[in-house]
Amino acid sequence: MGMFISQLTVIGELRRAQVSKTQVPILQTLASFLSCILWFKYGLIKHDTTVSLVNGVGTMVTMYILGCFWVYDSSPRRVESGVLVASIISVSLVGYVDYAKDVWSLELYSMICCLMSLVFLGSPLGHIGKVVESRDASVLLPSVAALALANNMLWCVYGVMREDPYMFVPNIIGSSFCALQLALVAYYGRAIAEKSKELAALDDNMAHLI
Repeated sequence: MGMFISQLTVIGELRRAQVSKTQVPILQTLASFLSCILWFKYGLIKHDTTVSLVNGVGTMVTMYILGCFWVYDSSPRRVESGVLVASIISVSLVGYVDYAKDVWSLELYSMICCLMSLVFLGSPLGHIGKVVESRDASVLLPSVAALALANNMLWCVYGVMREDPYMFVPNIIGSSFCALQLALVAYYGRAIAEKSKELAALDDNMAHLI
Protein backbone atom coordinates (compact mmCIF):
# COMPACT_ATOMS: atom_id res chain seq x y z
CA MET A 1 0.00 0.00 0.00
CA GLY A 2 2.95 2.28 0.72
CA MET A 3 4.05 1.93 -2.90
CA PHE A 4 0.78 3.43 -4.17
CA ILE A 5 0.92 6.26 -1.62
CA SER A 6 4.53 6.97 -2.62
CA GLN A 7 3.27 7.73 -6.13
CA LEU A 8 1.76 10.90 -4.67
CA THR A 9 5.26 12.40 -5.05
CA VAL A 10 4.36 12.67 -8.74
CA ILE A 11 2.11 15.60 -7.81
CA GLY A 12 5.16 17.60 -6.73
CA GLU A 13 6.85 16.68 -10.01
CA LEU A 14 3.78 17.91 -11.90
CA ARG A 15 3.85 21.27 -10.13
CA ARG A 16 7.53 21.72 -10.88
CA ALA A 17 6.98 20.67 -14.50
CA GLN A 18 4.32 23.36 -14.77
CA VAL A 19 6.96 25.95 -13.84
CA SER A 20 9.69 24.53 -16.09
CA LYS A 21 7.25 23.94 -18.99
CA THR A 22 8.07 20.23 -19.23
CA GLN A 23 5.94 17.07 -19.11
CA VAL A 24 5.94 14.29 -16.51
CA PRO A 25 5.62 10.77 -18.04
CA ILE A 26 2.09 9.44 -17.46
CA LEU A 27 2.54 5.83 -18.62
CA GLN A 28 3.51 4.45 -15.20
CA THR A 29 0.46 6.00 -13.51
CA LEU A 30 -1.88 4.66 -16.21
CA ALA A 31 -0.28 1.21 -15.95
CA SER A 32 -0.66 1.37 -12.15
CA PHE A 33 -4.34 2.32 -12.51
CA LEU A 34 -5.04 -0.58 -14.87
CA SER A 35 -2.95 -3.04 -12.84
CA CYS A 36 -4.78 -2.15 -9.60
CA ILE A 37 -8.20 -2.71 -11.17
CA LEU A 38 -7.19 -6.09 -12.60
CA TRP A 39 -5.58 -7.27 -9.35
CA PHE A 40 -8.58 -6.06 -7.35
CA LYS A 41 -10.76 -8.35 -9.46
CA TYR A 42 -8.18 -11.15 -9.10
CA GLY A 43 -8.47 -10.84 -5.32
CA LEU A 44 -12.26 -11.11 -5.54
CA ILE A 45 -12.00 -14.21 -7.73
CA LYS A 46 -9.53 -15.85 -5.34
CA HIS A 47 -11.44 -14.66 -2.25
CA ASP A 48 -8.23 -12.97 -1.08
CA THR A 49 -9.17 -9.95 1.04
CA THR A 50 -5.57 -8.72 1.27
CA VAL A 51 -5.13 -8.48 -2.50
CA SER A 52 -8.54 -6.85 -2.99
CA LEU A 53 -8.07 -4.30 -0.18
CA VAL A 54 -4.57 -3.22 -1.21
CA ASN A 55 -5.48 -2.84 -4.88
CA GLY A 56 -8.78 -1.13 -4.05
CA VAL A 57 -6.81 1.55 -2.21
CA GLY A 58 -4.31 1.62 -5.07
CA THR A 59 -7.10 2.24 -7.58
CA MET A 60 -8.37 5.24 -5.60
CA VAL A 61 -4.87 6.69 -5.17
CA THR A 62 -4.04 6.39 -8.88
CA MET A 63 -7.40 7.93 -9.82
CA TYR A 64 -6.52 10.93 -7.65
CA ILE A 65 -3.07 11.20 -9.25
CA LEU A 66 -4.59 11.03 -12.74
CA GLY A 67 -6.92 13.85 -11.70
CA CYS A 68 -3.84 15.88 -10.75
CA PHE A 69 -2.30 15.08 -14.14
CA TRP A 70 -5.42 16.48 -15.78
CA VAL A 71 -5.20 19.69 -13.70
CA TYR A 72 -1.45 20.36 -13.97
CA ASP A 73 -0.40 18.77 -17.26
CA SER A 74 0.18 21.03 -20.26
CA SER A 75 -1.86 18.61 -22.41
CA PRO A 76 -5.04 17.48 -20.58
CA ARG A 77 -6.18 15.68 -23.73
CA ARG A 78 -3.40 13.09 -23.47
CA VAL A 79 -4.57 12.39 -19.90
CA GLU A 80 -8.18 11.98 -21.04
CA SER A 81 -7.14 9.67 -23.89
CA GLY A 82 -4.96 7.55 -21.63
CA VAL A 83 -7.65 7.16 -18.97
CA LEU A 84 -10.23 6.28 -21.63
CA VAL A 85 -8.03 3.54 -23.11
CA ALA A 86 -7.15 2.13 -19.66
CA SER A 87 -10.83 2.12 -18.66
CA ILE A 88 -11.93 0.33 -21.84
CA ILE A 89 -9.22 -2.32 -21.38
CA SER A 90 -10.11 -2.90 -17.71
CA VAL A 91 -13.86 -3.14 -18.36
CA SER A 92 -13.26 -5.54 -21.27
CA LEU A 93 -10.97 -7.84 -19.26
CA VAL A 94 -13.11 -7.85 -16.11
CA GLY A 95 -16.20 -8.52 -18.23
CA TYR A 96 -14.37 -11.33 -20.03
CA VAL A 97 -13.37 -13.16 -16.85
CA ASP A 98 -16.87 -12.66 -15.39
CA TYR A 99 -18.65 -14.30 -18.32
CA ALA A 100 -16.07 -16.96 -19.21
CA LYS A 101 -16.30 -19.62 -16.51
CA ASP A 102 -13.72 -22.11 -17.83
CA VAL A 103 -10.37 -22.65 -16.10
CA TRP A 104 -8.37 -21.49 -19.11
CA SER A 105 -10.03 -18.05 -18.99
CA LEU A 106 -8.96 -17.58 -15.38
CA GLU A 107 -5.42 -18.69 -16.25
CA LEU A 108 -5.31 -16.20 -19.12
CA TYR A 109 -6.65 -13.41 -16.90
CA SER A 110 -4.03 -14.24 -14.26
CA MET A 111 -1.25 -14.02 -16.85
CA ILE A 112 -2.57 -10.64 -18.01
CA CYS A 113 -2.48 -9.43 -14.38
CA CYS A 114 1.17 -10.51 -14.21
CA LEU A 115 1.93 -8.73 -17.48
CA MET A 116 0.31 -5.49 -16.27
CA SER A 117 2.38 -5.58 -13.08
CA LEU A 118 5.52 -5.85 -15.18
CA VAL A 119 4.39 -2.99 -17.46
CA PHE A 120 3.78 -0.82 -14.39
CA LEU A 121 7.11 -1.64 -12.75
CA GLY A 122 9.12 -1.61 -15.96
CA SER A 123 7.57 1.43 -17.68
CA PRO A 124 10.13 3.92 -16.24
CA LEU A 125 12.87 1.88 -17.92
CA GLY A 126 11.42 2.99 -21.25
CA HIS A 127 13.38 6.20 -20.59
CA ILE A 128 16.68 4.38 -20.13
CA GLY A 129 17.97 5.61 -23.51
CA LYS A 130 17.25 9.21 -22.52
CA VAL A 131 18.88 8.67 -19.13
CA VAL A 132 22.08 7.29 -20.66
CA GLU A 133 22.18 9.92 -23.41
CA SER A 134 21.67 12.87 -21.06
CA ARG A 135 23.58 11.22 -18.20
CA ASP A 136 20.77 12.34 -15.90
CA ALA A 137 18.07 10.21 -14.23
CA SER A 138 15.58 12.98 -13.42
CA VAL A 139 12.79 11.13 -15.26
CA LEU A 140 13.01 8.35 -12.64
CA LEU A 141 11.42 8.69 -9.20
CA PRO A 142 13.71 7.11 -6.59
CA SER A 143 11.13 7.23 -3.77
CA VAL A 144 8.62 5.25 -5.85
CA ALA A 145 11.29 2.79 -7.00
CA ALA A 146 12.58 2.20 -3.46
CA LEU A 147 9.14 1.56 -2.00
CA ALA A 148 8.20 -0.56 -5.00
CA LEU A 149 11.30 -2.70 -4.42
CA ALA A 150 10.36 -3.27 -0.76
CA ASN A 151 6.74 -3.87 -1.75
CA ASN A 152 7.68 -6.43 -4.40
CA MET A 153 9.85 -8.38 -2.00
CA LEU A 154 6.97 -8.56 0.49
CA TRP A 155 4.56 -9.73 -2.23
CA CYS A 156 7.12 -12.35 -3.28
CA VAL A 157 7.03 -13.74 0.26
CA TYR A 158 3.22 -13.56 0.27
CA GLY A 159 3.08 -15.36 -3.09
CA VAL A 160 5.27 -18.16 -1.73
CA MET A 161 3.09 -18.45 1.38
CA ARG A 162 -0.05 -18.64 -0.79
CA GLU A 163 1.69 -20.95 -3.27
CA ASP A 164 0.56 -18.60 -6.04
CA PRO A 165 3.08 -18.26 -8.90
CA TYR A 166 1.03 -15.42 -10.39
CA MET A 167 1.96 -13.32 -7.36
CA PHE A 168 5.52 -14.56 -6.93
CA VAL A 169 6.88 -14.44 -10.50
CA PRO A 170 5.95 -10.86 -11.54
CA ASN A 171 7.11 -9.46 -8.21
CA ILE A 172 10.52 -11.11 -8.34
CA ILE A 173 11.01 -9.75 -11.88
CA GLY A 174 9.60 -6.38 -10.79
CA SER A 175 12.15 -6.25 -7.97
CA SER A 176 14.96 -6.40 -10.52
CA PHE A 177 13.33 -3.57 -12.52
CA CYS A 178 13.17 -1.38 -9.39
CA ALA A 179 16.74 -2.21 -8.41
CA LEU A 180 17.91 -1.18 -11.89
CA GLN A 181 16.07 2.16 -11.59
CA LEU A 182 17.74 2.86 -8.24
CA ALA A 183 21.13 1.92 -9.73
CA LEU A 184 20.59 4.42 -12.58
CA VAL A 185 19.63 7.18 -10.13
CA ALA A 186 22.67 6.43 -7.96
CA TYR A 187 25.02 6.43 -10.96
CA TYR A 188 23.71 9.40 -12.98
CA GLY A 189 22.01 11.55 -10.32
CA ARG A 190 19.01 13.84 -10.86
CA ALA A 191 20.56 17.26 -11.57
CA ILE A 192 17.72 18.46 -13.82
CA ALA A 193 15.09 17.58 -11.21
CA GLU A 194 17.06 19.42 -8.53
CA LYS A 195 17.29 22.47 -10.78
CA SER A 196 13.49 22.33 -11.31
CA LYS A 197 13.01 22.30 -7.53
CA GLU A 198 15.22 25.38 -7.21
CA LEU A 199 13.23 27.16 -9.93
CA ALA A 200 9.95 26.26 -8.22
CA ALA A 201 11.26 27.52 -4.86
CA LEU A 202 12.47 30.74 -6.49
CA ASP A 203 9.08 31.20 -8.14
CA ASP A 204 7.34 30.76 -4.77
CA ASN A 205 9.66 33.30 -3.13
CA MET A 206 9.00 35.83 -5.90
CA ALA A 207 5.25 35.31 -5.49
CA HIS A 208 5.50 36.01 -1.74
CA LEU A 209 7.55 39.16 -2.37
CA ILE A 210 4.93 40.45 -4.78
